[in-house]
Amino acid sequence: MIEFIIATLLIPFAALITGFIIPGLERKVQARIQQRIGPPLLTPGFWAVLKFIYKEKIQPNSPMPRLFHSLPIIGVFVMFFAVLFTTPEWWVVNTLGTVVAVVGLLKVIEFLFMAMGSFSRSILSVSMPYADQVKGAVMKGEYRRFFEQQSVLRAFKMITIGSFPMYVAMFVPVILAKSINFSDIVAYQGFDSTLIFPGGMIDLLYLEKIFALKPILFTLPGILAAFVYFIGYLMMLNEYPFSIEKAKSDVIEGPSLEYASWARGGYYLMREAILFVLSSVFITIFIGLPPTLNLPLLIVHCALCLIMPVLFSVVSAFSPIFTFKQVYPVSMGFTAIGFLAMVVSLIMVI
Repeated sequence: MIEFIIATLLIPFAALITGFIIPGLERKVQARIQQRIGPPLLTPGFWAVLKFIYKEKIQPNSPMPRLFHSLPIIGVFVMFFAVLFTTPEWWVVNTLGTVVAVVGLLKVIEFLFMAMGSFSRSILSVSMPYADQVKGAVMKGEYRRFFEQQSVLRAFKMITIGSFPMYVAMFVPVILAKSINFSDIVAYQGFDSTLIFPGGMIDLLYLEKIFALKPILFTLPGILAAFVYFIGYLMMLNEYPFSIEKAKSDVIEGPSLEYASWARGGYYLMREAILFVLSSVFITIFIGLPPTLNLPLLIVHCALCLIMPVLFSVVSAFSPIFTFKQVYPVSMGFTAIGFLAMVVSLIMVI
């Protein structure tokens, strides 16, 4: 119980600290590619969140303003639970420490983006065609439209097809380990359960256990699935080239357009949590190193979680925005590669 409580507090805190670094790292990499210096490392993450928390509160143009403001905070807690489900200290709750449970929480995040747009009515949308609402006016099939509603439609399309590659890729380790439990997946890759607190919390000698791991990433289906996972990672983040949900050319900021002050800070915090969780899940199921109370291993895990954001920053720096004419074939193509990885995994298991 003590280990369970400490893990519940410490590991989300480590995720939070790492999340504060990731946005600055993104901006630094993109700035260097564009031959700029870029902002200080903590400015886009930690200081941006702190700045917005202290800004003057505003009342959004929303039919349910309290729920609208609370959605990012809900997203942060959902992502923290996703991290906890992958920790060895939480595996005592066997029904939660599974790939299926984390997939379910990621689907909640996708739904939250739709809900954000549905509960927002930005003032910038006044330039869009409105029906005359003066009493006695004749309306001929016209209806109110908002930037956010257009973004919700795009978010729905991304949910139906855009997230397929990631979820298919996540089940390749499941096939190889013949289990949906994170404990079995990391054990298949050689993770030693004795590494968890208290035995190795500050013992650096346990770092040698990392080199004894046999990551799924270094197998043929693992390489294919990792590539597919990365594309799904970009789609889940709604970033270039898959940022059509919040394309600045037409819907400005999409679902987050009306967020300001502390709610804007919460939105940035939710994005940082998503960035960490998607990387953390990858490290856990493809390398076999879950976030745990063993302090050196937790530091290594958090450091490895910075690699995927760096790769994503490089891709985003050179990418245009894909329309759905490009998103659909890209998603279906990488989903097919994911299924090929699953078939190869089945052959290896048989």
